[in-house]
Amino acid sequence: MAKLTGQFVREDREAGIFEVNRQAFLSEEVLAAEKAEFFDKVWLYLGHESELAKPNDFIARQVGGRPIMFSRDKKGQIRALINTCRHRGAQVCRDDFGNAKIFTCFYHGWAYDTGGALVSVPDGDAYASLDRSTHGLVSPPQVDSYAGFWFLSYNPDVEPLADYLADAKALLDLVADQSETSMSVVKGAHHYSMRANWKLLMENSCDGYHGMSVHQTYIEMMMSMGMVPSLLSQQEDGASYRPDFGIDLGNGHATTMFPELGRPLMSERSKELVAAHRARMVERMGEDYTRRALNTSRNTIVFPNLVIVDLNFGIQIRTMFPVAPDRTDITGWQITPDEVGDELKGYRIDNALTFWGPGGLATPDDVEALEQCQLGFAASAEVPWSDISKGFGKERPSTMDELQMRTFWRQWNRCVTGEDLPGEGYSYDELMQHVAAKVAAS
Repeated sequence: MAKLTGQFVREDREAGIFEVNRQAFLSEEVLAAEKAEFFDKVWLYLGHESELAKPNDFIARQVGGRPIMFSRDKKGQIRALINTCRHRGAQVCRDDFGNAKIFTCFYHGWAYDTGGALVSVPDGDAYASLDRSTHGLVSPPQVDSYAGFWFLSYNPDVEPLADYLADAKALLDLVADQSETSMSVVKGAHHYSMRANWKLLMENSCDGYHGMSVHQTYIEMMMSMGMVPSLLSQQEDGASYRPDFGIDLGNGHATTMFPELGRPLMSERSKELVAAHRARMVERMGEDYTRRALNTSRNTIVFPNLVIVDLNFGIQIRTMFPVAPDRTDITGWQITPDEVGDELKGYRIDNALTFWGPGGLATPDDVEALEQCQLGFAASAEVPWSDISKGFGKERPSTMDELQMRTFWRQWNRCVTGEDLPGEGYSYDELMQHVAAKVAAS
């Protein structure tokens, strides 16, 4: 497919203007280009290794428009298998998850093991040319992992995962290193949809600017319990310096890093457990790294459609895939350190339900805001551009600015039009050196 023509992103660095054409949220042609130019070509999140605890565990999910079995074979090796029978195409696995040694296609009974090998064909002798060794389930061309997070690509020539992730590797490390043993995804997931374009949720997932207005109920709840949310108290005064940055991580990935939000409704016992967990991490990783991992909050986006939100009272993994220009399917998981115990895990799960869940304090607000944007785009002929200029030109854009969204849009634009716009801001390492110096000085 040819690259899209026309201007979808325009920026004027001298004037500090960055705008996105609203046709990017409306056009079927744009959606087709997105599928061709990155959903079919780059690395997509598949799952976390902890979801496959035992040999022969499997999970069926959709990744980039294809049915995939994420499985651990009988030898313990993690695999991705395209969930379509080599005979007539029916999905071989019809369960969402489970543990099975054999998958049998219900249509004609062809059977495969968890490694994808074809192990049984009813009346197989009637096939004069059938070679079972070449008729196993197909794997995507590239499957790889980093820090327990597994990805796949349908592009055999995709760049190595470690190169693609760029500085986002450091943010995945900050999640993985919170456990002395391993991080584990909580069983179950939130599945929901919204009547809005998928890119709006990618923007929103790393947007600190909307928090004060959209999540007013949550902020008022925290303040009623005697806590001042960090969005109200970010400051740099030397003695109490706390980081507050939007950071370009390369290749369209970005993060916001800001003071932790606090821990609402936490019992004294839970506070003791949190303190003990922190102390053990200081022993393993040192105070500076522990402060970065456990005493900052981070909203990280990995291009094109992975989000990891670590607000210290819980960590959400989220993906979103487009169904239509104005329809998005979303999945959210919670991940937690193995060793924190049932009490803290219960606390985190409760936050997952009451904050991030489809009926929680945050998600319905966000979905309503994004669906209102999609409705407003009906006037794109009269108002064709969205403004994403906040903080453009600042030396060190903050969480409340929009560098992180501009980072996403430059990569999106690079993929679908071929136009290469330079990035902005300091690198992750440079900002972490700045933080270390400021903390040492205070």
